[in-house]
Amino acid sequence: MKKLYLSVFVFLTSLLSSQTDTAGTLPNIGELTLEQLLDIDVYSASRKLERQSEAPAIMTTISHSQIATLGAITLIDVFKYIPGIETSMGADGFYHISIRGANKEGEVLVLINGQQVNDFYDGRALLDLSVDFIERIEVIRGPGSALYGNNAIAGVINIFTIKETSISVLGGNYNTLKLNANYFLEKDKTQFNVSVGGLTTDGANAEIVSDKVEAQSWSLTHADANYKTNRWNRDVYLNSNLKVGDFHFQIFDIARQQGTYIGPVFIAAPGSKLLTNQMSSSLHYDFKISDNVIVTPKIYSNVNYRDFLTQETPNHYVSNTSGNIFENGKYSKESYLGKTYGAEMDIYIKANEHFDLLTGTVFEDLSMSNYSLTRNYKIVGDVYKESFANYDNIEFTQDGKRRYIVAYFLQGNYKIKEFNITAGLRHDDYSDFGSSFNPRIGVNYKVSSHLLFKGLYGKAFRAPTFQELYDNTTIGNEYGVKGNVNLTPEKISTFELGTKITYNKIVLNYNVFYVEHKNLIRIYDPHGGGSIGVYENIGNIKTFGNEAELVVSLLPNKMNFFINYSQYLSTFEWNKEKVKKSDVAFFEKQPDYFKNMTNIPTLRLNAGVELKIKKLSLFAGANYGNEAFNNNRFYLEQDHFADIPFYVQGNFNVGYAFTQKISAKVQLNNVGAKYSAPDESTNINAYGTKGMLQPGTTVMLLLKYKL
Repeated sequence: MKKLYLSVFVFLTSLLSSQTDTAGTLPNIGELTLEQLLDIDVYSASRKLERQSEAPAIMTTISHSQIATLGAITLIDVFKYIPGIETSMGADGFYHISIRGANKEGEVLVLINGQQVNDFYDGRALLDLSVDFIERIEVIRGPGSALYGNNAIAGVINIFTIKETSISVLGGNYNTLKLNANYFLEKDKTQFNVSVGGLTTDGANAEIVSDKVEAQSWSLTHADANYKTNRWNRDVYLNSNLKVGDFHFQIFDIARQQGTYIGPVFIAAPGSKLLTNQMSSSLHYDFKISDNVIVTPKIYSNVNYRDFLTQETPNHYVSNTSGNIFENGKYSKESYLGKTYGAEMDIYIKANEHFDLLTGTVFEDLSMSNYSLTRNYKIVGDVYKESFANYDNIEFTQDGKRRYIVAYFLQGNYKIKEFNITAGLRHDDYSDFGSSFNPRIGVNYKVSSHLLFKGLYGKAFRAPTFQELYDNTTIGNEYGVKGNVNLTPEKISTFELGTKITYNKIVLNYNVFYVEHKNLIRIYDPHGGGSIGVYENIGNIKTFGNEAELVVSLLPNKMNFFINYSQYLSTFEWNKEKVKKSDVAFFEKQPDYFKNMTNIPTLRLNAGVELKIKKLSLFAGANYGNEAFNNNRFYLEQDHFADIPFYVQGNFNVGYAFTQKISAKVQLNNVGAKYSAPDESTNINAYGTKGMLQPGTTVMLLLKYKL
């Protein structure tokens, strides 16, 4: 715990940082018509307030009231209802999401009030944050690098924090207890809000029956003995925003301790303890040069502290190499401090009622410090040690690495009659791998009050993470993974067409998209047969898909129904210059169907119905994902056959308002079994051909007092 307190102190004394203003407080869902509800003001698509129908993006916005209706406890409970998004718990104990099939860490940019919270070391962001301090969530499906730079390949998630005074308590199965308090003050030109909260839970763990090493007597699931996963969680978080006139300051800090769900090498690891502490902060001031010109200088920081204790084998493991008995099992400790400091200067110009311009420059300094990895054993000879140290004298090349980024962006928006045209570009120059140029253009055409068309094109990129470039710790899977300093950025080009039809009490959205994803960075075994892998630009993916959303107001403010659908087809091709000729030859002989990426569901359906009867509110929803299979890019993938079944999960929320201030809810989530692939490659059947069982059903009681 001393390290936990120390890391909080480090964060609270770090450099303040920047962020643009939030988009304001939305009216209550009950105060909006159906059309207004689905066409509210949004911010993330252009970094300015605009109607969602006019935004140059395919996006979904979910308000605090809608989150409450869904009975969501964390962000994951919200994401699973958005078309094109698949959620899953990873074997490492962290939640993962894929948007339109892209499921690599760092391919989705996550923001809190516009401030990036992805960890630059591995691209990860905490996705199962509590929803109690969230006002709304804006999710862009598609590229966002023209405005936001790195990581915004598959999409952008922008979380806006709440402005209300309330206290809530939630408790339920798995010894779950969650507390949250929000406070909001507004006086003259001053606004202040703060949210604090905490969570403790044993986790919605699941019974597993087999694992990758079931033939080994030391496996915790040897001989198909049942074993429960061990992803417990302890969270403490703080969020605060202060606005005095044109001065804006915000800070977000979360400290989390958790267990792994399974473990890093797909072996049950109940002794693992993972500490993540992250703080992002921002400071900016709006200089209003005139009614039409605003200059905004900003500074910002994002500091990530990691201290992971990972169990690699169970207690009393006997080494086949040395014969040593590992009384406490094999463990490793990994820790580091990653710091991002940045400055930005934005200029917003409103030339006239038809045209406005946003431009800016960005400078960032990213640095790794205090990287350390120790073990209670020596790798060479598999020798047991009583204490932790770097017994193999591994040189940690990621320690002390630094990256400088200089970027410039420009975006113009032109409105005339029924047309709204947005065009922009951004150029990022990196000190360690070069530059990236990313344009975008969006055209909205409002045919009538009932019909709207969108046409969008954009490019985006994901820079190689420090882990992918420099890691040589042989941590990551059973045989280890090495960094590769010769990696090039992942790049994406996306074409999208969207249609919105509004008629009476019905709103229908339909989108089609085509994506070219180049230079995919994945783990690749250059020698075959399970030797140490490397991060490599293994190839390209082409994806074509469509999404549809239908919302019907059956009884205004009393009964609403929604259903959405998404489906895509992704075709893979090897980078012939980077991989073995035998893998290319094997893949080229496959039928066209076997060249598709099938490791996660390619068809998803979500539906829900809401009913309000005086003080009683009812919601029932369902999520469906179709079957998934192993990919067939090379022999070992084809040989590790998996047939992951389709899933249907139900979610239920029953609420009662005792008064205007006091309410209670019973929330059931994830009712029904769901299996997922723990990995897209040869580990897909690590827990049998059905994949890895996901966390089980949660039953929670929520009490809320709103001032």
